[in-house]
This record gives sequence, structure tokens and C-alpha cells, in this order.
Amino acid sequence: MQKSIVLATDNSYLVQAETTIKSILAHNTDVCIYVFNNDIAPEWFKLLNVKLASSNSQIINIRVDKNMFTSYKTGDTINYTTFFRYLIPDLVTSDRTLYLDCDLLVTGDLSELFNMDMEEKPVAAVASPYAWESDPYGFNAGVLLIDNRMWRSNSYISQLLKLTEEKQAEVAMADQSILNIFFQHNWKEIDSTYNNLVGLDYNYRGSELPKLEHSLPKVIHFAGTHKPWYTYSSTRLRELWWAYRDLDWLEVLSESPNLNYYKRVNQSKKQIFILTLAAEIEHIHYLITSLSDWHFHLAAPCFCSEPLTSLSQYSNVTVYQNILHSRIDWLLDDSTVYLDINHYVETMDILSRVKERSKKIFTFDTTRKSQDDSLYDGIFSINNPEQMVEAIKKLSM
Repeated sequence: MQKSIVLATDNSYLVQAETTIKSILAHNTDVCIYVFNNDIAPEWFKLLNVKLASSNSQIINIRVDKNMFTSYKTGDTINYTTFFRYLIPDLVTSDRTLYLDCDLLVTGDLSELFNMDMEEKPVAAVASPYAWESDPYGFNAGVLLIDNRMWRSNSYISQLLKLTEEKQAEVAMADQSILNIFFQHNWKEIDSTYNNLVGLDYNYRGSELPKLEHSLPKVIHFAGTHKPWYTYSSTRLRELWWAYRDLDWLEVLSESPNLNYYKRVNQSKKQIFILTLAAEIEHIHYLITSLSDWHFHLAAPCFCSEPLTSLSQYSNVTVYQNILHSRIDWLLDDSTVYLDINHYVETMDILSRVKERSKKIFTFDTTRKSQDDSLYDGIFSINNPEQMVEAIKKLSM
């Protein structure tokens, strides 16, 4: 029997929806994915279904009248298609359906969800402290396991629509708030691996976060405003989203798709880190071009100005803005050398953090943040940047 999965989207979010679908099908066969929409071209469905025939999976085009929901209050990161999930039991014939948002990745087999005992609950979901505004215990609605038979027999859809009309102007999280009000104390909690909210990392930006790369959650949810497809977001597992995005369909349906982003982009293992509050970084263009076999990680704990973000035009540069504390540590762990070559003040005690890891620190005589010569492995004249280049080239890996 095919696993029944629903996504709801529109044509403007098709790239994200397709990336989610790729992730589902990279780890699951025998899947029927219903895409609730009102404006996606039928050719997309026809061409995709030809590719999926070998996996006994298919994509079903379900048209929904958007006029039912366009008057409802949404939010900056929510649009009207979020309300389409109300209609799942009416538009999908299976007894059980898994609803998934389109800003997430599936990294494993979902069979357990379809076989689990729902304990006579109408929905199963992952608990979240940010579920809704009136109760610290609620669920995130980006992953919802729905008992379609129970919804139909209890006429939940009409009740939800009525409650939305009454409450939607008052709530903060659109249909997620409505669903939490309606199913309060009547839902089954499932393990957080099925909806790990990495998109909310910025609520914990000063805290230590698990790296996750070596123990991936089954579902990675980029909820909130820091999406991985935004140009300079620093959310965890951003690179993994791009690896799934880059998969072609032959890779998706292969037994072992290559999901290592760094291998896919051929990123050098020779890595340099710079943390800065200022866009003025001495000789940075010269260093980047002279050390083309090194990868430069340029980070700021704030929004970056154009002189800094423009450096991402170089293939051996990654720019991070509003960087998380934990990501600074991860980048330091992976780097060989730290360059203290930016102007303005030291930020986030970076030199001590570098030294704790016994990493090399190079600086110019006019950019050094410390007068302790012993802190540095090389202090170079601002007029001779080629000497810094030669010193870096001599570092053994």
C-alpha cells in the first residue's frame, strides 16, 4: 500500500516543494504525494510522474479553490495555502495521511509513522514551545499525521472552518493556532526527530546547539524566517537543503544519492576563518585570489553590508551573516588558520576561542586586536600581504 503524503503550495514556492519531494523520494518508495495547489502547471505533474514510475510512486495534482482562504489572516512567512491542509480528509481517500510543509527535508524512511498506533487521536504531531500563543504545550503543524476516517466521521473540517472564521483575526500563528485550539489535549505526541525545528535556531542564537550532521533527524524543518534558500542565512543544515535541491531525478531514485554538499561543490579542506563587525578587511581580494585553493569563511554576528556580501562572488568564499554562536565554533574546528585582518574591535572573544583550539592566527601590524605578540603565529606588514600568502601556503594539512 502506498504511503499517502500531502503538500500544499503554489507556483511561487514550487522550487521549495520540489526539493521536499526529492527528499521524500530519496528515502521512500511506494509513495503517493498529493500536491494541493491552485496554479501549478499540469505539465510539471505529467513530466515528473514519468520519472517516478520506477519507484512505484506518483504525484497527484489536487486543485483547491483559493478563494475559500485568501481572506484569512496569515503572516510574514505564511500564505493562504497553509489552510489547504484542513481539506485533506475530503480530498484524499486513504485512512491515514501525512501532511508536510514545503520548507522541510525528509532524511529517512517514514514507514514507522504510517504503522504507528495513533491511540484513537485525530492527529499526531511533534510538541513545540512555539506552537501557539495561549499554551506552552502545543504542536507544530508543519508535520501532521491525520486520521482521515475520524475527521470525516466527526465532521472536523466544517468545525475547523467555523472556528477559523471566529478566531482567525485574533490568533498569531494562523491555522497552526486554530488547530491547537481545536485539538487541545486531543492529539498524540510523536518523537521530535519527525519535526526538528532548525529554522528556529535564532531563538537560541547564544546557546550551544547540536551540530546534527552526523545524526540527522528524520524530518528537518526550516520553520521561521531564516530559510536555507535565503542568500546569507546561517541556519543549521543549510548546505544539506542545497544538496537535495541539486539532486537530479536519476540521483533521487538511485540507491545512494550523494548528499555531501562539500563534495558536490568541491570545497577545499584548507579553510580560513574571519569573524568581523566591519566590512573593511585588509587585502581581502588579494588574499582570496592568491589562495584560490583555500576556502574563506567570512562571518558577522549582524547583517552584512554589500562590500562583505559581494565577496561571495568568489567560488572559494562563503559569507555568513547573523552567525550563530555554535556555528562559529564549528567553523573554527574545521579551519586551519584564523585571520585577524579586519578593522574595528574584536567581537565575541574570537581570539581566545581560536587559541583554545590551537589554531594558527595571522594578522597585519595595523589590524591586530591584541598587543600580545605570543598570541599570533605571524604578524605581517600591511605593505607586504604577499608574505602572509606565502606563510599560509607553507602550512601543512
